[in-house]
Parts: sequence; C-alpha cells; structure tokens
Amino acid sequence: PMPQDAGSAGSQGNWLPKSAPDLPRELLVAFDMVKKQRTSPDQRDQAYRCWIQSLAAWGVLENLPLDAQGTLQVTAPFCHDFFEAPHLLPFLASQILDRGRARRIQVQGCDVRPQDFWWAAWEKWTEHEFSGRITLQLRQQDLVQEPQPLAGLILAAHPEVTNGGPWLPILRHVLSSRSPKGRCVFATFYRQEAEACVQICHAQHVMAEIRENPFYAGRPADEVGTFHRYAVIVAPA
Repeated sequence: PMPQDAGSAGSQGNWLPKSAPDLPRELLVAFDMVKKQRTSPDQRDQAYRCWIQSLAAWGVLENLPLDAQGTLQVTAPFCHDFFEAPHLLPFLASQILDRGRARRIQVQGCDVRPQDFWWAAWEKWTEHEFSGRITLQLRQQDLVQEPQPLAGLILAAHPEVTNGGPWLPILRHVLSSRSPKGRCVFATFYRQEAEACVQICHAQHVMAEIRENPFYAGRPADEVGTFHRYAVIVAPA
C-alpha cells in the first residue's frame, strides 16, 4: 500500500503529474519526493548533502576497489526507506562514474524491516535516471544472521549501537563485508554513538576516526535529531 504521507510529498501535494499518467505510481511518487528534496530541502537533506560532500573532501572516495567487471560495489546496511537515494546516487555518479573511476556502480541496501513501497519507488527511479550506469537493489535481510556481499564502499547510517542487543554482531558483519582496501563509514546522531562504533571497530582490530559534519559546526553537543552529525571513518580493509 502507498504510505499515508506519499501524496503530500510534492510542493503542492499533487504527486500524480498529468503529463505522465502511464508511469508506475511508485515512480511518480519518487519524482515528487526528489523535487521536494532538491527545491525545498529540510535540515536532514542539507545535513546529508554536506556529509557526503565532506566524505569526498576527506578522501574517502579515492581509490575505491572495483570488482572484476570494473563495477564499484556499494552497500547500505540498515537502510530503512533509503531516503538518501536522490542525493547519494547522483553524487556517486559525478564523483565516480563521470571521473572514470568505475564503469558502473551497483548499490545494495538492506533492512530487517521491509519498506516495500519506498524500496520499489527508489529502484524504479534509479533505473529511470541512470539507465543501468547505477543499479539499486533493496531487500529484507537480518544482518545478525549474515553479512551483505563484499563492497568497496559501505555507508552505514545510524546504527543504534548504544542500545546494545544485536548491534555488536551486526557491526561485526558490516566490517567483515569490506572488500580488500574497501572503505566503510558509519553515520551517527551523537558523539557517544560514534565513540561506541569506534570501540567496536577497535575490538575487531580495525582502526577508525571520528569527524563531525561541518553542517553542525558550533551547534550544541546535546542537540537532538542531528541526522548524519558524525562520520566514523574506518581505515581501509
């Protein structure tokens, strides 16, 4: 079923363009959400853009390993609805494909709780926008039981590491899915979450450093709702 808020994603709440009545409903909603994020970005959108731009500035996207076919494998564990798609995928296209660093990019996301509508929407949008240069597959998966496929770049947003429970084995599996020389970055809301990620990395004999998203420079340390405030940058595998 379509989520209740999908109809209000566009600037005027009209998510069904009259000029494109034959396109799948999920694709039309994705178009409307992309327009909203690009023309009226909220704080979450702005923070995410700054976060990925900072990763590039910090050298995280340099010399990423490719598979035998020249494809950069990217994974997004615990991706929820993968709202990042309209920001991340064009950015990777400009930073990786347009600069000749890879022939293709394959992105695979997963979450233990399926988001059927939005996953289908972003997969259709990716196919429409990139015509096979970038492919996207989102699926249900329990990372406690098994890791994702090996990847040259792992972007892991907001692990709930301070809640304990399954997160220690989940992060172990995330770290184990790095390709040789691959990069992994965790995003956290709060400094203590970032420090907990670093401790887990160190326990696995993996070095990692914490950097703050410049978008939040000067903001109170205890401010709530700070999406992608910290980047835990794991050393190359």
